[in-house]
Amino acid sequence: MEKIAVFASGEGTNLQALLEACADGRVRGEIALVVSNKPGVGALRRAQRAGVETLVSAPEDCATPDEYNARLAHECTTRGIGLICLAGFMLKLKPPLLRAFPGRILNVHPSLLPAFGGQGMFGRKVHEAVLASGAKVSGATVHVVDEEYDRGPIVLQTAVPILPTDSPETLAARVRAQEHWIYPRAAALFCEGRLKVADRRAEILPSPRDASARVKRALLSVSDKTGVVELARGLHDLGVELVSTSGTAKALTEAGVPVRPLDTMTGFPEILDGRVKTLHPNVHGAILLRRKDPKQAREAELFGLEPIDLVVVNLYPFAKTAAAAPSPYDPSVIEQIDIGGVALIRAAAKNFEDVAVLTSPGDYASTLAELTASQGRLGGETRRRLALAAFQHTAAYDAMIAKAWCGEAGEAPCAELFPPALSPRLTKVQDLRYGENPHQKAALYANENGASFTQLHGKELSYNNLLDAAGTWDAVCDFAEPAAVVFKHVTPAGIGVGRTLDEAFARAWAGDPLSAFGGVLAFNRPVGRAIAESLSKRFVEVLVAPGYEPEALELLKKKPNVRLLVRTKPPTKALQLRSIGDEVLVAEPDRAVAGPEWRSAAKRAPTPAEEKALRFAWTACKHVKSNAIVLAGPDATVGIGAGQMSRVDSVHMAGVKLKLWLRDNPAPPALVLASDAFFPFRDGIDAASTLGVTAIVSPGGSVRDAEVLAAADEHELAMIFTGMRHFRH
Repeated sequence: MEKIAVFASGEGTNLQALLEACADGRVRGEIALVVSNKPGVGALRRAQRAGVETLVSAPEDCATPDEYNARLAHECTTRGIGLICLAGFMLKLKPPLLRAFPGRILNVHPSLLPAFGGQGMFGRKVHEAVLASGAKVSGATVHVVDEEYDRGPIVLQTAVPILPTDSPETLAARVRAQEHWIYPRAAALFCEGRLKVADRRAEILPSPRDASARVKRALLSVSDKTGVVELARGLHDLGVELVSTSGTAKALTEAGVPVRPLDTMTGFPEILDGRVKTLHPNVHGAILLRRKDPKQAREAELFGLEPIDLVVVNLYPFAKTAAAAPSPYDPSVIEQIDIGGVALIRAAAKNFEDVAVLTSPGDYASTLAELTASQGRLGGETRRRLALAAFQHTAAYDAMIAKAWCGEAGEAPCAELFPPALSPRLTKVQDLRYGENPHQKAALYANENGASFTQLHGKELSYNNLLDAAGTWDAVCDFAEPAAVVFKHVTPAGIGVGRTLDEAFARAWAGDPLSAFGGVLAFNRPVGRAIAESLSKRFVEVLVAPGYEPEALELLKKKPNVRLLVRTKPPTKALQLRSIGDEVLVAEPDRAVAGPEWRSAAKRAPTPAEEKALRFAWTACKHVKSNAIVLAGPDATVGIGAGQMSRVDSVHMAGVKLKLWLRDNPAPPALVLASDAFFPFRDGIDAASTLGVTAIVSPGGSVRDAEVLAAADEHELAMIFTGMRHFRH
């Protein structure tokens, strides 16, 4: 490890940059001595805090400048110093020291040498001269020190644009920030044996590491900071140089992870309030460079590109901002349309053979583990997998913006409800134990709005639980009054409404107690203690409600297997997707209940009690599997026939359920029948009349409507035509 001496006459900010670079491993050296010609300066205090030996020696302590320089050379030589770094040392070095350390003394100067250098050009004077000249660019230079002021071989330079509003102080601050990066980098090159000085030229030799497939430099720029500190710390421990942008750099620096500011690669600051920071040839050239292409390698060397091997980026939270904004065109939403991040991701994914890209915190741990196990390398399969995930990420992001601007959350309706290409963004919420059957694998995904429920208690949800839970919630939300729905195998077993939720629950359970065993229940009001006490003696799989009173929750949690879900949002109006193998059916959800046509079509109009029961039955029927027949009173279902191949069979099945219901319950004040589609023949009407039905509601629209109405009149039944069908397959 190279021993370094730092000569300083002032505050020592460049000394501090060198100390930190040695401490975090960027410089494979050790600062063993700090020399100052002035006592009490800030550089000496910094050295003392770092536990570094200090030496105060002034020229007046020696007879001549040569004797002074000879003394400094002696002090450095006896301590085994291999490199001297001048950091604001306000004295010109003389031959005794220069001959003792030929090509081994570096200096950093606050301009682009050879301009604005020479005797008297230091500190503020340099910046004043730069601004007075009208120059458009300044910068910092690290050079080898020789007998001429600021004329030694140049090792590294970095540019700093001059702004029209710059003062000497503002320009100095930006130049100093570049110095704090470029100087440690030059010292690192020397310590690695890569700095060769000959014929008044400094040559940087290639690193053996640069030719390897190791990840050596990573760019991190993330909106979601989850796990990024742990990832960055792991990468740093592997010797990866970390380059980062403002917000991410701040988070990593505060966590104590060394970070290189991005503008030290670009020589250009972030502009336009951060709208432009990574869109620069030095960034995208470093990512898109094909490492095995000799022509591109030569071009990269010509333009000084520093290859980036790993890109860690996720995008601005557009969906979250849009959801809270009054319009998707609101300025706050517009600012969440990521430009640079998408470009970085696409560039890295395109060049996956040489560059890895991480877009999800979920991939951080496995990627870091592979890098650790493989000495900083990533396999081709991993790179391809991450590249695919990256393109999926950007595609979903663009689709999300297009969807918002199409009008779902905005002001104008979308020109096309079903565009030529549909790209839904789905993110995995959880893996499921199995699918519809144990031999099928399954998982739950959600769109950009996230999961629509929260699980408070109980076992893991199954595929079938989720189907039933969604169906019950859709059904119960169609009722304005307190309502309860019992589902079994994706169809209602019982539905009830009442003045209170307790009444509604009792009526829904009574609709078919046998089928309710092991069912899924939904409520459109918070569940109270009475319902919880009743359910504590019954076996149910899932409860769905907008909330649970504390006592109810305490009771229900005593049943370890029951899943308790909270849902507060109404059923979504988003397009519904249904797979049919290699194709996907896409449709609007059926959110309407009754259309504008509701009319009495038979000779007898329904009584008020029948009217109430018909409207309830029609709402319930909407959620029953086709062919659907619902027998109901004004506030509860009393017989449901679902999924039969003919409508008359469904009437028969509903009648069977009615007979069972009547064993334990008095006849409803009005017994009505709802059919999700028209009756194709009069046989369904004839069968209904034998059950005691007095009124029927159906869409109508059959070519045999006249025959069906004649049957209703013959049995003195009231009949409502809705003009709206509710098939549910």
